[in-house]
Amino acid sequence: MAEDRTDSRAIVVGVDESDSARDAAEWAADVASVWRAPVSLLHTVGGERGAAGVEPGWLSELRRIAERVGADPVETHVVAGDVAEVLLDRAAGARLLVVGSYGEGAVAGMLAGDTALSLLAACPCPVAVIRGRAPGIAPPRGGPVVVGVDGSPTGNAALEFAAGLAEAVGARIVALHTWADVTADESGQMRRVDQDWDALAQQAGVVLDASLGPVLERHPGLQVERAVLGDNPLRALLARANEARMLVVGHRRAALPEGMRRLGSTSKGLVEFAGCPVVITPPFAGPEGDAGRAAERSAQPTG
Repeated sequence: MAEDRTDSRAIVVGVDESDSARDAAEWAADVASVWRAPVSLLHTVGGERGAAGVEPGWLSELRRIAERVGADPVETHVVAGDVAEVLLDRAAGARLLVVGSYGEGAVAGMLAGDTALSLLAACPCPVAVIRGRAPGIAPPRGGPVVVGVDGSPTGNAALEFAAGLAEAVGARIVALHTWADVTADESGQMRRVDQDWDALAQQAGVVLDASLGPVLERHPGLQVERAVLGDNPLRALLARANEARMLVVGHRRAALPEGMRRLGSTSKGLVEFAGCPVVITPPFAGPEGDAGRAAERSAQPTG
């Protein structure tokens, strides 16, 4: 399936002087080269750390690295302001937001903490968190794109995005669906499902196939491995991280008071612990909601 060259939206990369940001820029440039998408390298500074608009030498080097990888064009921007606010502002018109996971001055990673997790929860476009198995280890360049599939509109949008991205970079996908014999009732209390495991596994396979069918029609050449597991999604996805080129999940926002957003436990756990890049697609809120439109647009076939 040919790439859609009419999509002129940029891949926005949040960068600093860290090795992790360099990995993020290279990863983004690799995707941009096959998407034929522009790249915007965005560095945010505070008043005490330097003047906005002045490009440091390391940022110029990142631009040259991205260009050598194959991205064209590559722009650099140095902007004053809060990191999360600036990135969210630029992400509003982006095809993908890419960030490193081990930034300068961070102990647990550039994206550790409430500010970063809020960024992921609120972003209107897919977010790629680039990381290897540990600080200083580059992200993997091979392996499948592993995507969590739950049968929801948000999950199906994540599956479509994963399929298009895998096809673009020449990877196969592993479509993973989990099931359990316990569920939450209307009051939030957990209860055991009155069905045997074989029946639950069979139902899970039906859900996975229903989600995969339309995607395979749009991407007929895509190599797909089905995985149906009796497990929780976080554990099952983390178990695949060491062999994956990247993990893709949809962000299903929990029911919270107006104006509050929270990153789901699966997404949060993957960002904190997965040993490969993690891509989180926005929640599907229906055709009238901004998040829904973003998810629909992200999930459009690439050709």
